[in-house]
This record gives sequence, structure tokens and C-alpha cells, in this order.
Amino acid sequence: MGFNKGEWSELYAFLTLLVEPNLSIVDENLTLMHQNIFQVVEIRRADHTKYRVANDKNITKISPKNNQIIYLAKDIKKQKNILLDKIVMHTKSKGSFEIEELQALIDDLLDGQKFKGSSRVKGDLEVVVLDKQRASHFDLNYNIKSNLGSPPTLLNASNHTNFIYEIDNIDDTIMQQSNAIKSRKKLLERCAFLTQKGARFSFSHIQSDTFAHNLKLIDSDLDKILANMLLLSYQKNQKGIEELIALSVQNKNEHLFYKKKIGDFANAITFGMRASELWNGDNEVNGGIILVSNSGKVYLLDLIYYKSVVDRYLIDNIKLDSPSSKRYKMFEIYKEGGRYYFKLNLQIRFK
Repeated sequence: MGFNKGEWSELYAFLTLLVEPNLSIVDENLTLMHQNIFQVVEIRRADHTKYRVANDKNITKISPKNNQIIYLAKDIKKQKNILLDKIVMHTKSKGSFEIEELQALIDDLLDGQKFKGSSRVKGDLEVVVLDKQRASHFDLNYNIKSNLGSPPTLLNASNHTNFIYEIDNIDDTIMQQSNAIKSRKKLLERCAFLTQKGARFSFSHIQSDTFAHNLKLIDSDLDKILANMLLLSYQKNQKGIEELIALSVQNKNEHLFYKKKIGDFANAITFGMRASELWNGDNEVNGGIILVSNSGKVYLLDLIYYKSVVDRYLIDNIKLDSPSSKRYKMFEIYKEGGRYYFKLNLQIRFK
């Protein structure tokens, strides 16, 4: 059965947590902070199959009909190590690929299914953990992020993520000259051309009322903040979030304000909010990020006790991306009611 690198990484994280149930909490620099707060007790699949971690020797699979199969932890650990080697071997692969040595495990342990269910679900991993600080069990959902494959997208491009800007101090001739620029770097060159001609840009609105509503739930000025950063990314040819924040602010107080708001936004798109659906402000993922490092170590960026750490990690590790300029007609000037406008599309991915 073929999986892509992300799906193989999800399986790797799952197998690792079965045999290494003490979660290693790290900071934004992946420095170990705690290893004795959370212990995985049970992992659940979307079809309600459970994997109970009773001790460091056995794992019990419990079907929805309560049938039970016991697996030796040492056997699963061997399969986990084989999987890591195979993922590393396929670092440059695109699309799905098969790992013949893992097929028997997938057929038996996962009933021939992918580990994660619907791609529409934000969470990748549903876990029962023992919180040793509170001596209680909690049901938590985690995202899985892997550094073993291509950086995943956090906010996908769509018509919902179009930002619309108005341009002053141009005429039809400048509009036509700008739209005629068709080079490989046409967005940067169009922006530079318009600036050279004395054009003035101002944010008008977000195309999607749904996305605009979702942003205002986070902060009433967030649409303006993101619009400014998105335009700056082309004016300054810069995509890093931290760098764009620095370019946007005038003083330390503004820097603190921007980091807080962008951190809340990054948190929302990672754990709950979708641009195309009205959001109520609640996140689907409440546990944090299970992070697979490029060496195969599995860490936890924890939302329960260390939300500020998670926000800092996201700001440090995400960037604006450039979706199809043709599909979204970016920097293609058009007229409405005698006024000039253009669109830029917001897409965000991990570095």
C-alpha cells in the first residue's frame, strides 16, 4: 500500500509513541524542557480502534467490537526503525511510494488502512494521556509535523484568501504596462514598476466575507496587519514571518503587538480555523504538535502548559508562500467604478 511522505511520517510518529510513551516536551529551539509530564496511555483511530500502552513490553489493540490482539513492543520498535530508514531513503521522492517490509504491519496493526482518517480533520492523532502533574487522564488531539519530508502547508491558497488592494496615482497606460510584464519574477517586477511610477497602494478588503469574519474573531485589525505583511513580502522580496513583522513595525511596542496577533493567527490556522468555513473561535486540536525531527526524534510542542512556546515556534518556522499568480490573478490590475485594484493571495507553509 502506497503512502506519501507525510502519511509515512504520521505512521512513524504513531509507532514511536506506542513504544516511547513518555512525551518529550521541547521549546521553540527544540531544547528539552520536560520528559515526565505526559505519558501516552492509549491512541485512538478514527474508526474507534484503540491501542493501549499498558507497559514497556506490550501494546494491546482493541477493535470497535472489543476484540483484542497483543503486540510485543520490541517487534513494533523494529518496524519503526525500518520505517525511519525507508523514509530517509525516499527523501527526494514525490507522491506515494510503497514500503514492502511494512505491508504486513499495515495489514495487521492498521487493518490495511492509513493511520489518519479524513484530511478534513485538523488533528492527526487522538491520544489519552496521563498528566502526572495533575494525576489525571485527558483526551487530547495533536497535529503531526515532520521534518523528514516536504514542509507542509498551513493555510492553503483559495479564493477565500484573496486580499484586494486599491491603487492610486496611476492611469490606464500604467495599468496596461504593468499587466504586460510576464517574466518569471513578474510579481516582484510589477510591484517595482508600479512603485517607480509613483503608485500608492492601500488595502481595500478581503474577498471572502467568511475569512474576514474568522480573522476578526482573532483581532479586529488582523486583516490590515496581514494585508500589510503580504504586500511587504513583494515590496521587500521577503517571505519569513519574523522578518516581515520586523519590517512592519516602528518600535518595540508595535513589535510585541504584531508578534502576539500573528502568533494567535498562526495558532488558529494550525489547530482549528479554515479560511473557507465560518469559525467559532474553538480549536479542534488541544494538545499541540507532535514533531518528528530530521533525525527521527519525536518531540512535543505542548499547548496545555506552553502555548506561548508553540506560538513562538510557529512564528519562527512558517513563511508566506507564493501560489499560482495566474490562477489568482495576482498583481493583475483591473478597474471597477473608475478605480484601480489588484489581488494578492495569502498562502502559508512551514519553512
